[in-house]
Amino acid sequence: MKKPVIVLLALLFFSCAIVTVSCTKQLSTPETAGMPDPKGTGDRIVPRLAGGGFEISYWIDIDVRSNNGRGYWFHKADRPADSLPTSAQIWGAASRCRFTYHGLTLYVIYHRQFEISDAKTVLQYWKTHAESMGMKVVPVVVLEDYASPAATNFTDTEIPDFAEWCITNINADEFGVYDIYHNRQGPGTAQNTQLGIIKTRIGNKIVRIGLQPGESLNPNIRRGVQDTWSAECQGLTNTLWETPVSYGGTTNYGRNLLMNWVNDRVVNDSNIISWCLIPVAWDYDAPVDPYGYISPGDDALTNDPPVPGRVTLCHNYIVGAYPGGSGNAKFGGYSCDLRILQLNSAGKPESPTFYERIRADQLYTGYFSGAMNEIGGIYSLYDH
Repeated sequence: MKKPVIVLLALLFFSCAIVTVSCTKQLSTPETAGMPDPKGTGDRIVPRLAGGGFEISYWIDIDVRSNNGRGYWFHKADRPADSLPTSAQIWGAASRCRFTYHGLTLYVIYHRQFEISDAKTVLQYWKTHAESMGMKVVPVVVLEDYASPAATNFTDTEIPDFAEWCITNINADEFGVYDIYHNRQGPGTAQNTQLGIIKTRIGNKIVRIGLQPGESLNPNIRRGVQDTWSAECQGLTNTLWETPVSYGGTTNYGRNLLMNWVNDRVVNDSNIISWCLIPVAWDYDAPVDPYGYISPGDDALTNDPPVPGRVTLCHNYIVGAYPGGSGNAKFGGYSCDLRILQLNSAGKPESPTFYERIRADQLYTGYFSGAMNEIGGIYSLYDH
């Protein structure tokens, strides 16, 4: 399971010169729904649905920068409001997500980097640019920070008002909540209280981003996007991932672990679940065990890309777990965390970083570019 990156990154305050360019890229030509996947994965292409259906999505920070951690690592009162992105920067980032990496949904993450009035303006930029490129935006909030002790980012009055504004102005169908820790939304928690208030105001439209394996969805949430990080990381080679050997008295690693998580949702959960495809893995250069099954930790200074071909293997097995493949109504699709990619790109450090590249509408060619191209290739199978 993925945890927030252990190493706090040095804050980046680079100004980025933006060259305004005209968009000449074209959307893919629609294909006939139900045609076999031409790349031979055994899946069937499913139609896109405006209000939901099979997603191919990315998580991205609302400000498209490595921010000062306000509302994430730190209480919002302990850090000043961070810099706002420009309309041109958002256009560039949306363009790369759409045309380079074949995304059709953007989960735009807001953790109180700046105040709500500014967030509304920035979300309107995201909506305008994304929709002009054939994508939809789902506003996503981090209800509770990761400081110690944790604190909420919104009052019980602010959050339903903001959620209602997002439903009215950005996406009428869905509003996202982000948490990549286990069980912070259970009974008696501050998040559970706020989720109930939000649902009362906007109805059954809440999506959980970062659902953890084995974690039940809060009853106020209608569907989840599940983390898969450790299961996709495990194994120094794809053979060790696909056919795990016994270590420590178990073979519950790699493919076996991922399939346990997926089958648990297929069999035991009535909710629609989407699955993460990872652009960043853990450190394979200093394995804890001979096979790379045990996590060495999550460190932005040392994390590696996934083993080439690993993400495609994960895709093939996830699809195969659902009767009918991507046409199965419970299979919500695929998602990918660009926030973690930026943290690791900056942690290398890369200059320019991933976010600095895409917000200038430039091709990212850094350390994790192979994984991103692999994910984009999988998304292209469903981009029609």
